[in-house]
Amino acid sequence: MFRDPGIADGELSRYVVTVGDDPAEYQVTALVEHQGETGYRTDLTVEMPDDFSMRVAQVFDRTGGRLSTVSYSAESRLGETVVSREEGNFVGTSHLQFGGKVEPFPSPLTSLLGGATTFRGLDFTKGAKATISLWLAYSIHWPVEIKVEKRTTVDIPAGRFDAWQVKAKPSFAHINGLLDKVIHGILPAFTLHFEAAAPHRMLRFSFPTGPLPWDPKGLVQLAEA
Repeated sequence: MFRDPGIADGELSRYVVTVGDDPAEYQVTALVEHQGETGYRTDLTVEMPDDFSMRVAQVFDRTGGRLSTVSYSAESRLGETVVSREEGNFVGTSHLQFGGKVEPFPSPLTSLLGGATTFRGLDFTKGAKATISLWLAYSIHWPVEIKVEKRTTVDIPAGRFDAWQVKAKPSFAHINGLLDKVIHGILPAFTLHFEAAAPHRMLRFSFPTGPLPWDPKGLVQLAEA
């Protein structure tokens, strides 16, 4: 499980996102609100070019100083037309998993977008490692290796910050050790930066937009807090 980072009620963050060398930017707004004494609700709004948008709502439990993912719901639209909807409930449920068995989701678990909240509860100590199950869609989840690499300084649109640099990469070691090495040689790792000071707001997120080395990287940067 992740630790509860102690996020303030009503925390609002605005991010800008770019892909590769394309100068176009799109906007992401993230709002964190308390749900009683034992929960966070995060609402994420993504506004992209060509009138495409996404809305993502997530709930996290923070009982006993620990943080865990409860639910996820997302909707994408092109103009006023709904393109897709998805929803996941992870606590007290079971689902059809790889291998054909109906089993509970593993723990600790986070969605990709939920990592902006859950990873704030990492052990921010140089060299600290963890293996997290990343939920992708439906019942599909995959182990991801997390490593806190170093303390550094980042310059982003919101200013200069003292930060922890974190690497995240999918693990294939449970399938085959050689395959794990081959994949890691091809697929770039995700790089995240979190503010060193609590509650460790996410500052920067660099990620591959596809599985091939020549796929451009996406970059999320804090623009306003």
